[in-house]
Parts: sequence; C-alpha cells; structure tokens
Amino acid sequence: MEEDVFKGRGARISPKNPFIKREEVAAFPEGIDEEKFSERPVTRYYKENLVNALSKNDSPDLPLNYSVNPYQGCEHGCIYCYARNSHQYWGFDAGLGFETNIIVKHNLIEVLRKQFLSKKYIVQPIMLSGNTDCYQPAEKKFGLTRKVLELCLQVGNPVSIITKNTLIQRDQDLLVQLAQKRLVHVYFSINHLDSALKAVLEPRTATATKKLALIRQFSQA
Repeated sequence: MEEDVFKGRGARISPKNPFIKREEVAAFPEGIDEEKFSERPVTRYYKENLVNALSKNDSPDLPLNYSVNPYQGCEHGCIYCYARNSHQYWGFDAGLGFETNIIVKHNLIEVLRKQFLSKKYIVQPIMLSGNTDCYQPAEKKFGLTRKVLELCLQVGNPVSIITKNTLIQRDQDLLVQLAQKRLVHVYFSINHLDSALKAVLEPRTATATKKLALIRQFSQA
C-alpha cells in the first residue's frame, strides 16, 4: 500500500520546518494524529505576487548574474534537489511539501517586462531554472516559461535554459527564433541512462533516452 501511495514521488516524508512552529497532521477526535500524507499526495498550486522577477546570483562559481524562476517547489521530485531547503522559507517542508505545494508567480511577465525596460537595467543573459525546473508539470498548466521566452525574443534579451523535461519541445518555434539571433542556450540535465534509477532519483522527469533524442532534434533545428 505504501509503495502505491508514494508512487511517482521522490520524498516519502514531510520533515519539520525549522522556521515555523506549527505542524500539519491529520487530526482525529480520539487524539491520535497521523502524518499529513496517509493517502496519495495531491499537488496544490499557490499564486504569488512578485515585486522582483530577477533573482540575483552572488555565487562565485556560477558565471551568471540573474535567474528567473516561474515556479517555486518542483513536482519532478528529484531526491537530491538543492532547492528543497529553500522551500522552507515559503512555509512548506523540504520533503513532500516541496513536491506538492507549487508556488506560481502569476504576475511574472508583467514585472519582468518592467525590469527589462527600466533605464537601470543592463542587458545580460538570464537563467531560466536557476532554482526549480521551469518545464516541470506546472508549466503545461500555466505556460509562464513560454511567456518569458516570448518576452526575451521581443526585447532581445539573451536567455539560458536548463531542464529535465521534454515539455521544452513545445517551445521549439520560439527557441529557433531566439537561436537565429544568438540569444539562447539550452541545457539538458542527464546524470545517468538507467530508467529504473530515474524512477527512484528523479521520478517525474523525462528519461535520458527522450532527452538525448530531443538534443539531436534541437541540434538539427
């Protein structure tokens, strides 16, 4: 039963968030509380109003200044994801909470456009997916990543993309136009070729076979 409940999820626990005192459980009148996720976890989406669309990078080992993350939290559920701990700042846990509570920055394009057009802004490459994957399942529902690409093409701002999802194939038309102007780099994260291992480490990502096929397709395009 447990295997079925957590199928497709990287984490199977909801560890305590050290930044908040409350704890979410399934409460019963008898006074016996259980873990919040006793049944199959369901993904929930939360809208966030942005003030700043560009996240500043100050790490000396990453050669970029700004990243844009349309979503916080990631349904891909990679067990090794470094972004898990940052989800605690939003009031969620770094385990199943990271995979099931996705924050959608619904006013991202409006804010990013204003920043691009500001007199203070210096045109430079931005990174899509500096924190969580911009082509995670939420993108199929909300389409924010495609709108960012459309905006970059419109204003002529270079953009780099890193993803583990072949949903990016949907946006090949925009990527070709950006590439013709030398405004885009696309990176695929492939750390193994074992599909069984993928199901454990990266449960909701595309297989390496599909990503390699898409690399070939993009290269030809």
